[in-house]
Order: sequence, then structure tokens, then C-alpha cells
Amino acid sequence: MAMSRSERALVTAAIMATMLFLSSCAENNTVLATDTAGTTRTTEAGTSETGSTETGPIDTGNPGVDEAVGDLAFGLQRCDPDAPRLTADPSFYRDEPIYVGNEQPVERVRDWARTQPGFEDIWLDRDHNGWISIGFSQDAAARQTDLESEFPGVGVVAVEVIATDAELRVLRDQVSDALQGLTSWGLSHSVSRGLVEASVPVLDEETLERLAPLADPRLCVDGKDPSDAVRDGPQPTGGDHWRLLGTERTGHPYRTGVATTPQQYAELWDEAGVSGEGPTVDFETEIVIWFGAVYGSGCPVRLDDVVIDTDRQLVHGDFVLPGNPTACNSDANGEAYIVAIPRDRLPENPFAVQLTSQDPPGGVPEERTTVQADLRSPGSTAAASDFVVVGLDDGSPPRPDRFEPGMVIEDGYPWTLLFDLSCDVDIVGPLNDTRWRAIDTEPGSAHPEQWGWDANDGLNEAEFLLATNPPQLTITINDITITYEPLGSADQATMNCA
Repeated sequence: MAMSRSERALVTAAIMATMLFLSSCAENNTVLATDTAGTTRTTEAGTSETGSTETGPIDTGNPGVDEAVGDLAFGLQRCDPDAPRLTADPSFYRDEPIYVGNEQPVERVRDWARTQPGFEDIWLDRDHNGWISIGFSQDAAARQTDLESEFPGVGVVAVEVIATDAELRVLRDQVSDALQGLTSWGLSHSVSRGLVEASVPVLDEETLERLAPLADPRLCVDGKDPSDAVRDGPQPTGGDHWRLLGTERTGHPYRTGVATTPQQYAELWDEAGVSGEGPTVDFETEIVIWFGAVYGSGCPVRLDDVVIDTDRQLVHGDFVLPGNPTACNSDANGEAYIVAIPRDRLPENPFAVQLTSQDPPGGVPEERTTVQADLRSPGSTAAASDFVVVGLDDGSPPRPDRFEPGMVIEDGYPWTLLFDLSCDVDIVGPLNDTRWRAIDTEPGSAHPEQWGWDANDGLNEAEFLLATNPPQLTITINDITITYEPLGSADQATMNCA
């Protein structure tokens, strides 16, 4: 049975969350949940904390450690989002097995590891064929011998850690004490990287001074540079090409709308849920736009500007988070902003109105309103049919997502994705952190003409099917199937597109 776009989006999000969790396994990152009362609590899977009950799940990123003096004030170091995890002795690794999903026997290995001296943590290493890594604070070489005897044929290695879980907890507690009083902050610690990561709103000297006595290669700090921080201040009432008519924390999130007549304006004001009556608008020279913005509770947004991008034929908002919070709850609340825009600043038709410069996220295509009529002429109007809003249930089949290297899909289930036929498809990926090579074909011949060279905008609908035992990928277009085998992590072959 075909899945709807929203169902695919939910499933994909669940898969990515599962793989992310298994990649970190029990590595003591922040894992927070928000209950129905809106308060923050720590789950059994995590050992981290947040400094504000108004903040929800914290994205800890991938902190890194630099043995040199840090680049921040007081010798502190900035967290590196691309820093790798600790690895084992290179001789411990083999070319096989290659894991492409979550088929590793993680729980069985974890149960054994917990009984061993010096066990600290367990995680998946996607840079080494998806193998299981077990961190030990003592006798890693001896534990590797035990692992190979206990789990023959399993991809698992013993890694010597640079800091124990207990040592990192002590440092984390010291950092927690130092950050008390900030409006928002977060902490996590990672045995697999030997780090405590502190998230603060802004990396200013006043904040960093709190952590100065704790400067250590095992501590990194994440936050906005002072030059990039959102300034404090009230909601602006307008700019050189827009003026604010009304705003209120109400209405639907992920929505936009346009009005070109007094009646449309009244209907739009009502749909946005803003109380009272709207200010007067001169529709000879202006039109009205509604931005149905979205915010997580505890993190209200502010509209600092309205951007008119004539090159992209796009009008969108510039929304910021005052206070530079380190995390926000993931609930989606509506905040209505209604603005007036001069006609002589509008893009030529058709133009689109959306919340930000990026396209609407999956599952909420109705965020974008496309205006077919030319509204630049004084007093020109648009009929209801000139406002195009695509919904999930408009009767037309949703277009599949486009395949992009780095995607994650569920194994054992066919996924329909748009595939770029301008690419050299002998090598595909990374997909599920694995690169795939076409088998039983000559180099450069894996692109059969039957796949359709003249596809619409260079993309064809393709069925991706991933298997894990043995690991295999098939891609089918127009009933023509190519089979792929996984490349090991050491193989640096890449997917090329024209």
C-alpha cells in the first residue's frame, strides 16, 4: 500500500531518530522529554540536563576535543560538530561484516560488556562499516580477544577511552554549578568522544568567564558568536518596505495568506485569529500578507524583517529567537503576523509567500501561498482562484522526496524517491551511511537508457529497496532493476553528478 507524504515524513523521521539513537547507544548524551504538563524531565536513556524548564530536547551535536589551547576566551575550546568518535586499534577491524541498518546485535553485546571490567559505554561507528564500539577504561586489547571469542563473525571492537564516565560526570557537575543563573543552557557528556559539552546562548566574555576555572581538553562550549547573536528588543513595527498591522499568538502554524481587497483582508484577519479589527490599508498601493509562524513553547519568535526576493519571486519573513535559547520544545504553536507590503516592491507574478527562505518542511506544503495574478499595478486584485495553496489532501498524488546523498531509509521496505538521472549511478550514496556499487555491470554502464534520459526536470521516480542479510540495495526505474553491493568504509568512491 502506498504511503502518503505525511506518513512517509513521519516514518522517515522515526527511522532517522532510531538510527541516531543507536549510533550513540548509551553514550550519556542529553535525552530530554516533555510531558503533557509541559515540564522537562530526564529519561532513563540519558544523563544530561537543561538549565531551563522552558527548553525541551537539546540537540547536543557532535562535540570534538582539541588538545591545543582553545580558540575562545580563557583558553576554552569551541565544540567541533564534525569531530569523530574514538576508534579502536586499526588491527581490530576487518572488511566484513558491513552493517547498513540497525541489524547489529547491540543488546546481546551490551549485556556481555556490562559484566566486563572497565566497561564505560557502547556506540555504533558508521565510519567503520557500522560496527559496534565498546569503550573500556582498562585492558582494551584483552577485551578485544574476548570479544572475538564470544562473538565470532560480529563486527565489534574494544576501544580505549580517554576519560571514564565517572570522570566526565564530575566535570559536568562542576560546569552545571558554574552555569546556574543563565536564562538557558544545556549539558551533555560523551564517553565516545571524551567530552563534556556545554551549550550556552552566547559565547560572550561574561558567560565564558563562568567556565574559565574549568578550561580543560575534556570540555567544549557551544553557542552563538556575539556578532551573530539576536539582539534584545521589542517587536519591530515595520521596515522600509513593510509595516506590521497586527500580531498575536494565535492561529494555525505553518500557514500564509494574501489579501488584495478589504473583504479578503477581513477574512484573512479572521482566519489568522487576531483579535480586534485590522488597521486601515490603502489597497491602491498595498497588499496584505499573513505569516502563520510557528514556535516551540518557551521560545517565542520575533519578526525582524520581511524579505522580498525578486530573483526567486519570493516573499518571506525573517524570524528570530530573542534571547538566543539553547533549545526549544518541539511542539508547534501558531503566532500570527499580518503585514502590509507596497505593491511597487512585489516580485513579478507568479510569486510565492512562505515563512522563511527555505521551502516548507515535509508534511506542511500548505505553508506556501503562490499568487498567480500580477499585483504590482495600483488597485489590482486577485480572485480566490489566483491563490494556490497545495494541501496534503487536495486529491493529487504527492511528489516523492528527492534522493540526496546522506539519506536514511528503512530496510525491507520499498521507498519511492526521485532520482537524478544526470548522475553517474555506478556508485550511489551515501545511503544509510554506506556507499553502494552496481554489480554485474561494466563501469559507466549502470545507467540503462530504459531508465529514461528525458525525464521531467532530470528526475525519475525510483524504487529503492534495502536489504540487510546480506546487505544489498536495488534501484528500479521503469521496471529495470540494478543491484548494488555495499562498499566498505575504507573505499572512498563517490557518487558523481553532471
